Amino acid sequence: MGLQDEEMLGSRSGEPEEEEEEEEAELVDPLTTIREQCEQTEKCVKAREKLELCDARLSARSRTQEECTEELFDFLHARDHCVAHKLFKNLK
Repeated sequence: MGLQDEEMLGSRSGEPEEEEEEEEAELVDPLTTIREQCEQTEKCVKAREKLELCDARLSARSRTQEECTEELFDFLHARDHCVAHKLFKNLK
């Protein structure tokens, strides 16, 4: 038996390797999942399109005081409205 064999035996004795390989399943935040689903609804898609158009318009200009705050709030409102109806069904 060489040193390499002894190291292999030493690592096997004591704690089994299976415990190290097994990892607990990661918890998934239901809010994140539901938000992603709600962003695919028609109302949210339209609100996101308006937000992206505003952003593209502002990116094309060098000097402007316009902001896309209204479009952002419209998108967030549409998404959160959808989420509110679905989220509490998933909570215990």
